[in-house]
Amino acid sequence: MPPLPESPYRLFVEGPDDKHTVIHLMARHGFNWDDESKVRPYVSEGGGIDGLLRTIPVVLKGPYERIGLVLDANADVGGRWKKVRDRVQRAGLTIPSSPEPGGTIVQGLRAESRIGVWLMPDNESPGNLEDFLSRLVSRDQPIWKYAGEATMEARQRGARCQEKDHVKSVIHAWLAWQEEPGLPFGTAIKAGTFEMDGEDARQFVAWFHRLFVV
Repeated sequence: MPPLPESPYRLFVEGPDDKHTVIHLMARHGFNWDDESKVRPYVSEGGGIDGLLRTIPVVLKGPYERIGLVLDANADVGGRWKKVRDRVQRAGLTIPSSPEPGGTIVQGLRAESRIGVWLMPDNESPGNLEDFLSRLVSRDQPIWKYAGEATMEARQRGARCQEKDHVKSVIHAWLAWQEEPGLPFGTAIKAGTFEMDGEDARQFVAWFHRLFVV
């Protein structure tokens, strides 16, 4: 049985794509979400970035022993981190002035509690979930290269997708051309469509283990 909302461990993400990406990525790396002999985090959707940011001061004072926060850095890593840090400080906690490259983990309000933060894609670069997932695709794939070229040409022909969302557009085009077109991110990870587990994926898995398993 998957973890229940009553679990003392909780992982907060922005939305369903993030939720299913984390669940299936961790399952691919051997984490058993159904192992009732272990405490597993319940994964909660925050209702987008604004909703997730609003919940931070409240949940950090809640009954959870371990809390993880996964958010997109978007265009401004420093600005996003400042928003997270400000809200963590409202709960009476202190986190570093900048995110740790391998994911940030600090002690919570109680002696044995932990708080972890991961900014997609890698805690250092601007970007989001799609940038993280794009690094699970081999750059040697001709179809990946063509998805990028086709996206740029589509914009030149009047497509309304914005240049700042280039990777997001490319990854959806690439997924549309698979054997099973248009799989959601989590399902595509489970199916092996995203075939690589590079350094960013391994770093995320290590952060998750340090926060919820060790």
